[in-house]
Amino acid sequence: MVRAPQKPSVGTHDSAFDDRTALVAESDEGAWPAGGNELTRRVVTWWQLWRRPFVMAFSLTVGLKLLSEFVGLVGAFGADLPEYLGPGAVNLIRVWNHFDTVHYLGIAQHGYRAAHEVPSRVGLGLPPNIAFAPVYPWTVAAVHALTRTTYLVSSQILSAAALVIGLAGLHRLTALDFGRSVADTTLFFLVAFPTGFFLLAAYPESVSLAALVWAFLALRRGRWLAGGVLLAVATMSKYFPIVMVVPALVEVWTSRRGDTSGKSPRRRLALRSLSVAGPSMLALGAWMAVCEHLYDDPLAFVHVQAEWEQKLAAPWTSFIRNIGDIYHLRIFNPFVGTPMEVFDLVSTILVAVMAVYVFRHVRPSYGVLLGIAWCVFAFQTVLVSETRQVLFLFPFFIGLAVWRGRSVWRDRIILVMFLPLAYFLIDRFVTGRFAG
Repeated sequence: MVRAPQKPSVGTHDSAFDDRTALVAESDEGAWPAGGNELTRRVVTWWQLWRRPFVMAFSLTVGLKLLSEFVGLVGAFGADLPEYLGPGAVNLIRVWNHFDTVHYLGIAQHGYRAAHEVPSRVGLGLPPNIAFAPVYPWTVAAVHALTRTTYLVSSQILSAAALVIGLAGLHRLTALDFGRSVADTTLFFLVAFPTGFFLLAAYPESVSLAALVWAFLALRRGRWLAGGVLLAVATMSKYFPIVMVVPALVEVWTSRRGDTSGKSPRRRLALRSLSVAGPSMLALGAWMAVCEHLYDDPLAFVHVQAEWEQKLAAPWTSFIRNIGDIYHLRIFNPFVGTPMEVFDLVSTILVAVMAVYVFRHVRPSYGVLLGIAWCVFAFQTVLVSETRQVLFLFPFFIGLAVWRGRSVWRDRIILVMFLPLAYFLIDRFVTGRFAG
């Protein structure tokens, strides 16, 4: 019988704290399964380790889908809903086919076309769909080819599967430092977040979440190249996660994982850093080459977003604009702004606050991740969709769960804020009004 090792205290750089140690520390018996062959033991070990994360992830995904679907259908059809619950009920999912969904499904169906083949709606003569990263629509196309379902159904299958994988990984990652209770709370806060329904819509948030979570889980295990490849997937799912290479490198530099390779510390650090950052740089470079081939502009995806006012600016620019719209009630003028400006302003402020809290009380690399994300949000001309972008910033929800602790009243405050706002945003989205 193997004696269970002590779990490292919270806040230490415990990248050597691997799954096997976690299993021994958390199992009821405190020992490895006895008897049977090696394969059986490995299967039992894996099941003991991942049973709770995947059961939690699957249950929360199903619960989020049922609740968001019910609220969405009631919002879209109201008292006429029973009339639509007939043989063609599959068409009811069309209430989720709004805004960016149209672009992602169009790319999945037709691909990225050359500029002269697609009508341009931006001043540079570039097709607007190049603003949307390729991983999600290409994966939707793959799911469609495998399942032969419609592209919209395929997108929801993909988003649900990615959410289960992402939540399970997040549970495991959080439990490494804080145990099962905080891990459970982290997942609950994530799916209860006001924009959580986007995780199951035809948007890339769930894929970005899964890729980023598993990238950091790989880094915690010392699997540098695997972490780098997953970071590249996250980058090519939304573009701006390229900046997540910085907190990933912080994770590498602060790691105390033992090494028996015989390489010098500097050479070892250089190789690890290259393994983590290299795949994202290569992926972005390859995509720039594609843009050059299609549009004679390697930064076409940046320039299209700039035409949509997503330009680099001092941080006070976006804040002054949003505060002015709120103060003068321009947020209720559909031709000037929307109530989402309030959500995005508050979300950006909360990310800044949580970045400091997470850096001090959770993990430095996670705090850097939130700090870098805040810079991306704030250093632009206007705040748009930040409340949705928070969804894949997993340290935000870990920090929230840690802050909640064992306090019941903090739980109630969070739920009182989250749930009514979630209802409000789902209703906006399914009725064709911008919700992030």
